[in-house]
Amino acid sequence: MISVKPNGRIVFNKKAAELLENSYFCMLGYDNDNQALGILPVAEQESNAFPVRYAAKGAYIGAKKFFRHFNILPQAVVENSPIKCGQFIGLKF
Repeated sequence: MISVKPNGRIVFNKKAAELLENSYFCMLGYDNDNQALGILPVAEQESNAFPVRYAAKGAYIGAKKFFRHFNILPQAVVENSPIKCGQFIGLKF
């Protein structure tokens, strides 16, 4: 499962964190028509990339600025199963 929290964190449980393939940065995208979040793990720091933090129970990305930019910061926790499509991780919310 992946949770999107009102504080702007994208939290991966231990199983979902495997989809990140130990990448330390991610690019984020938002599809307004499908209300879906796209996550692209990247190996190195790139412009507009967000750092991934790993912990014993999974991983998280601090993305409050991203959610505020698109005015999509959730009011309550949103949880859903991720979809892996090629190198992208997708999440409906």
